[in-house]
Amino acid sequence: MNISTRIITASLAMCLIAFISGCNKLNDLVTFKMSYTSEVTVPSSLGINLPLDILTPPSSTDAESQFSGNNTSKKLVKEIYLENVDISVSAPEDRDLSFLSSLHVYINADGLDEKLLASAENIPDNVGNTLSLTTSGDDFKEYIVQDTYSLRVKAVTDKVISEDVELSVKSGFKVKAGLLND
Repeated sequence: MNISTRIITASLAMCLIAFISGCNKLNDLVTFKMSYTSEVTVPSSLGINLPLDILTPPSSTDAESQFSGNNTSKKLVKEIYLENVDISVSAPEDRDLSFLSSLHVYINADGLDEKLLASAENIPDNVGNTLSLTTSGDDFKEYIVQDTYSLRVKAVTDKVISEDVELSVKSGFKVKAGLLND
């Protein structure tokens, strides 16, 4: 073997070792989903096209338990992105979401500024009783690793509703975190 063949062979071997080492680093991450459900009540209204803010009580994230169940911890979380937010009518059963013109869902946690989770604009009259919102695309790690969080739902109605409407807000998050050392 001449010297140039040896250099090429050694270079290829080093590239292969670097590639394999990089793959091991990827294997040190775990990805899993966390889901939460909150309930909000849209009160019967006298007017339309007026923003209405609805606050939820603080909800437990149960993050430590979920992290532990996935062989990770709060300190090892790299990112938590929102995958989906679905709003559905819980009561009354015959009600749909056609009374809404727009909807914005915000998240709050102790010591953090409020942040938009997801929203929907120009909600059509034929929406039905479930609506998938457009997510903001932000990282919500700081909020979900907290012990509790709360939501603020900002709704604008385009129809008068004569009775309270109970809504279920279901959020799904995708978590990427490092693994605990065994």
